Amino acid sequence: MTPAEYRAALAPLGLSQQAAGRWLMVSPKTAQNYATVGPSGPAARAVLMALKLSPAAWAQELASCAPRPPTD
Repeated sequence: MTPAEYRAALAPLGLSQQAAGRWLMVSPKTAQNYATVGPSGPAARAVLMALKLSPAAWAQELASCAPRPPTD
C-alpha cells in the first residue's frame, strides 16, 4: 500500500491520521510516517480489512477500541 493509497483509505473509514494511529495502536509519529512513507504490512492489511467491513461492523469495531472510563 502506497502512502497515497493509505491516506485515501482513511477517508471512507472516517479516520484522521491520528485516529488511525490510535486504532492501529501506534505512536503519533508512526501514524504520521504511515501517511508519508507508507504503512507497515500488518497496518496495511488491517486498513484493507476494515474497508471490507459493512458500515455497521466498522462502527462496532471502532466502538470496541474506544477508551473506556475506569471503573471502581
